[in-house]
Amino acid sequence: MHEQPLYKLLKQMDYDQLDELAQEIREYIKKVVFSNNGHLASNFGVVELTLSLYRVFDPSQDVVIWDTSHQSYVHKLLTGRWNSFSTLRSLNGISGFTSIKESNYDRFGAGHAGTSISAALGYSLADSYKNNNRSIIAVIGDGSINCGMALESLNQLKYQNANIKIILNNNDMSISNNVGALAGIFSRLRTKREYYQFKQFVKDTLSESPFGQDLEAVLKKIKDSIKYSVYRSPVGYFEDMGIKYFGPVDGHNISELDVAFSLLKEYNDSPAILHVITKKGKGLEEAEKNPTKFHGVSKPSENKNPSYSTIVGKVLAYLKGYDFVAFTAAMSDGTGLEELKKVAPGKVIDMGITEPSIVTTAAAFSLNGILPVVAIYSTFMQRAFDSIIHDVALQNAPVLFLLDRAGLVGEDGPTHHGAFDISFLRLIPDIRILTPIDGQDLADMLYTAIVKGIKEPTFIRYPKEYENNTIQNIIDSVKIVDEEWIYIKKSTSKDYILGVGTICKTLKECVKDYDINVIAVRSVKPLDTAVMQELSEKAENILVFEEGSLKGGFNEEIFKVCRKTVLPFGIKDSFIPAGSRQELLNMCGLDHQKIKEVIEAFIRSKEMDIV
Repeated sequence: MHEQPLYKLLKQMDYDQLDELAQEIREYIKKVVFSNNGHLASNFGVVELTLSLYRVFDPSQDVVIWDTSHQSYVHKLLTGRWNSFSTLRSLNGISGFTSIKESNYDRFGAGHAGTSISAALGYSLADSYKNNNRSIIAVIGDGSINCGMALESLNQLKYQNANIKIILNNNDMSISNNVGALAGIFSRLRTKREYYQFKQFVKDTLSESPFGQDLEAVLKKIKDSIKYSVYRSPVGYFEDMGIKYFGPVDGHNISELDVAFSLLKEYNDSPAILHVITKKGKGLEEAEKNPTKFHGVSKPSENKNPSYSTIVGKVLAYLKGYDFVAFTAAMSDGTGLEELKKVAPGKVIDMGITEPSIVTTAAAFSLNGILPVVAIYSTFMQRAFDSIIHDVALQNAPVLFLLDRAGLVGEDGPTHHGAFDISFLRLIPDIRILTPIDGQDLADMLYTAIVKGIKEPTFIRYPKEYENNTIQNIIDSVKIVDEEWIYIKKSTSKDYILGVGTICKTLKECVKDYDINVIAVRSVKPLDTAVMQELSEKAENILVFEEGSLKGGFNEEIFKVCRKTVLPFGIKDSFIPAGSRQELLNMCGLDHQKIKEVIEAFIRSKEMDIV
């Protein structure tokens, strides 16, 4: 039975009741997130904002689109998912992001930043075409609004006559005391309904006077001069694009938000933006003090071994004396670059959530004789596909790409799985795609690339995994390596297993009792010519295991070259849901149990053929 959406009760509550509900929501989110993992600080920051938004607007009629949508937990709680929220980010449970498959209130699915304004523009244009009349609201953060797609859409709003309403959730920008004081006074004036009623009265009166239009033009110039002197930024920026600016307002004051949202709802002369100041982690002291740490909360891992991201960071820090610079897209902690930043802060350039720009910038960097190391999650690298082709590969710019979180990432779900990197990179000429078999091999490949240098665009792909070794042992053992494929097990059999990257660790355990060749694929592109020659001449059956999409995957290359029976195992032609990494590996047939079952079944079928 569907539960009653809580937002329908909000208008009946007084402000004391709303404050109590806000606290209850924070406690509930904290309980679930600390149990299931998830995004904490960002959701704590929008509690009051969401409550007020759904007091003024009706999410069943109006369209509310949450950018990135990792901050949509309050939205979910208010729109009929309070009881099911305890399943957050679990297999077959509530998504950690908005999803059109999950609820009609989720108007647009997202997991990547910068999508909301473009989506809102699409809704607005569709409504114009269908003569619909409703409010369309895009909620976007101060980090996401810097994305190229967001900026491109902002530039289109006035031209397309799209009267969308943008809520700029600013949880990082500070306003100096003097400017803030003036802004506060001006904001209170601007957000009063009487001000706009009086403004319209003056405009109507002046239009009836023979000198009215000239006088109105003079007054407008005076007003704009005052406005830009007080609000040099951001008012001028937005209003130069024809977007009406309101604010800033306190994002944790529901009564103030109610007034601002009501004004925003009534304003329909042009696209409009409401600037809301919030505090990440609001209501949890430790999260307020350290919002980055509490942005994404994970249960303490029982695995005390270093993650592959940590290994990357430690190796880069170890190599700080070499001539390279690392780039990140607001993910220096997640990609391990904080380790490098500690010992060589000048070697880390954070360009924010601008992946296409980062890749193009890195290309130019490399053409100036300095090795750029671009560390970006596999799922986010998809956004830079054109830049990789046009700016890096076409110019043969030697850029080193570190594709973190390749394969199945776990609870973040389908927007974050790195399932497609091999598929979309394989088709690009003159690049290298390396797939280390473990953490030590990853460290060695990275060490080799920096110490020896690279001559072409090079990608090192690795999953969200841990290495059964210490950082010190890895660093002490680091060495120059090539990219040749390695026999894990060699036999006289005419059957071969090819494992791409770290899946070889599992294969090694699964084939102990079987007479079969097992080869670790350490380079997806180029292929190992010696091994390929052997496969072409000797192989009868080839089993390929890869933690990536089978469509366009490595297995297709093997079939094309060898023309033998190829049995592929990996991520089938579907989007994989959220769940623990182990659950998803099992679902895709890539965990120890499923791989062993496949090998046993294959061996049995061979024995039956012999009989």
